[in-house]
Amino acid sequence: MANEKQLNSEILDKEIYEKVKPLRAIDDALFRLLASRKEVCQEILRNLLDDDNLEVIEVTPQDEMISLFRGVVLDALCKLSDGQYCNIEMQKNDRENDVRRVRFHASLVTANKTPKGSDFSEIPNVKVLYITTYDALGNGQTVTHVSRCQRIDGEYLPINDGEDIIFANTEIDDETKHSRLLKLFLKSESFYDEMFPALSEAIKFYKNTERGQESVSEVTKEWFKEGYERGVADERTLTDKERARADEAEVRANEEKARADALEKEVNELKKKLSAIKEDTK
Repeated sequence: MANEKQLNSEILDKEIYEKVKPLRAIDDALFRLLASRKEVCQEILRNLLDDDNLEVIEVTPQDEMISLFRGVVLDALCKLSDGQYCNIEMQKNDRENDVRRVRFHASLVTANKTPKGSDFSEIPNVKVLYITTYDALGNGQTVTHVSRCQRIDGEYLPINDGEDIIFANTEIDDETKHSRLLKLFLKSESFYDEMFPALSEAIKFYKNTERGQESVSEVTKEWFKEGYERGVADERTLTDKERARADEAEVRANEEKARADALEKEVNELKKKLSAIKEDTK
């Protein structure tokens, strides 16, 4: 990262910088880029799962998985060195059936990553790390592990079915290393935390370098465009009640597309100005 070209304060394109400056790690556009780095996902998982030996060998950001009737786009799907899969999800200000949503994600990953005709003993272990800006379970804890249990004489004892669900949130601060990491997801400014060097260096790149800012701008435009196209496609299969909601979503999607188009035009114009300034300073 040290050899990346740092933004020159004399010719800093302030208007482009302002477009990416408010984004945080928990925001879709920025997390999409952060999740492409194995070392960032590994650092997050090691901390929140309390496993310093965990190793991420492959990451697929924005992995689309489809069942017979419904699909989802996973924020990040990590394959671990022991063969497990872990889906990292970021969720902001939604509170819409979080527990069932996580259940659906875990089942989709399990189904999609189980080879056809394989024995049940070969079903892969699956984890879902669900990070929210609110206390999704309402239990006052920063991190909560959820496992399937059996009831014996009125007591609940966990069983090992290969599925592990972890809820984490930025709302509850328990003053542990977990909260220390989660609070970083809410920072819009560049930072450096010696406990989390991979995340810090990635944020520094996307916030403080010209190449990084351009990457964030491009992903933001793609995100707006994908939202628009998905809204139009989904509308065709919705019921009448759902179609009314889809109409509202399409209006918002059109607005987002218009904003994306305007942003692209503005960025191109600003790039021309920046190039002219650079030529003048030679």
